[in-house]
Amino acid sequence: MLKESVYREEHQPGAQIFREGEPGNCAYVIERGAVEISSLRQGRKISISQLGEGDLFGEMALIDGEVRTGTAIATEETVLVVISLDQLREKFEHADPLLSFFVRNVLERFRTFQSRILGETEQDSPTAALLNADMSLTRHRERAMRKIRFEDQINKALINGEFEIHYQPILDLRNGTMAGVEALLRWNHPERGLLYPKDFIGFAEETGLIIPMGLWVFEQSCRALLRFQTRIEELGGDTAPFFISVNLSSRQFSDIDLVRNMSQIIDETGVNPEQIKLEITESLLMDNPARAAVTLNGVKALGLEIAIDDFGTGYSSLSYLHRFHMDTLKIDRSFVSTATINGGSMEVVRAIAGLAHNLGLDIVGEGIEQPEQVTLLRDLQCEYGQGYFFSKPVAASSILARIERQFGGHGHSNVTPLPAGQKLQ
Repeated sequence: MLKESVYREEHQPGAQIFREGEPGNCAYVIERGAVEISSLRQGRKISISQLGEGDLFGEMALIDGEVRTGTAIATEETVLVVISLDQLREKFEHADPLLSFFVRNVLERFRTFQSRILGETEQDSPTAALLNADMSLTRHRERAMRKIRFEDQINKALINGEFEIHYQPILDLRNGTMAGVEALLRWNHPERGLLYPKDFIGFAEETGLIIPMGLWVFEQSCRALLRFQTRIEELGGDTAPFFISVNLSSRQFSDIDLVRNMSQIIDETGVNPEQIKLEITESLLMDNPARAAVTLNGVKALGLEIAIDDFGTGYSSLSYLHRFHMDTLKIDRSFVSTATINGGSMEVVRAIAGLAHNLGLDIVGEGIEQPEQVTLLRDLQCEYGQGYFFSKPVAASSILARIERQFGGHGHSNVTPLPAGQKLQ
């Protein structure tokens, strides 16, 4: 289910990459080397431009389906990143229609401009010089090259196993025990070290790589849940089934194969789907309610639970809570962190807790960092809490060690209440 890594071509000096008049089925970005673009006019070769590292060429025929308007020759040993027609078509299919219109309109004008340039007989004419005059084009090319390289790195990270999942404990505030965990993705980048989601998830969304990445996270989370639950049972734990929360992005949510792929993973791992919560945002539901209803119905049919993440920061309409049959509300950390010092935040937390209870939903308070926040959430009868006060996200081995301490040797769970100033041990 992984995309292939970025495809490259190598060319020796003098090698022809494509010829004027040929149909175009791919574009190129120069990773290393140099390329000359030229055209024949009345039997005379006219050099259009000299391109170097980071430059894009061959894109016009790829976008508008016309033949090549020039010939591309490597002028030194050159390595090219190839952008196929299928790759570009996928980008355009997901692009805003207005953006696609703008791109094609600009391209049409550029072809007209280029034809005028090619009418010049002097290579160093003022019009030809305009091709390389705009420095902003260089900046755009550099940014595009960085994106292409980053996409290649993410592909390789998926293949080479550079991603890992950390788990943040979620406590049952009624008795102080660890009731579940939230799965959080990390990237052990070979050059940049440990990266957090904010460093790469946005780009993965943009490129579509979030889909295979998200399925990998879901599968690994299912396997981790099995290990956690099995160990609890081996130790004689008699609490409610341990659960795991997995975040779902908007791009994943729009994937028509999401439910089928999740069903396959559940069947292959043998996990109990009722122990899995999918965390989604309010905006994800409201961007396309009709599509959201179809996806959520399929997810619920698998037995999975749904949690609204960062509740209170999104849309003002609350009708979706009834329409989409949620199971859990997660109160955003911005309210929890200030509730004990800000009357407005306190009332928001109180209102969310009351709303959730009236609808029969569980509550998770996020971002707990102070004992006073634990006391507040307990007073409001919030079932669960998570945050650095209890634990940062940790490796699976640390969760297993906590399970050993919580259940080990007693034949039952440790259900003694957690004092307001005591962290999870």
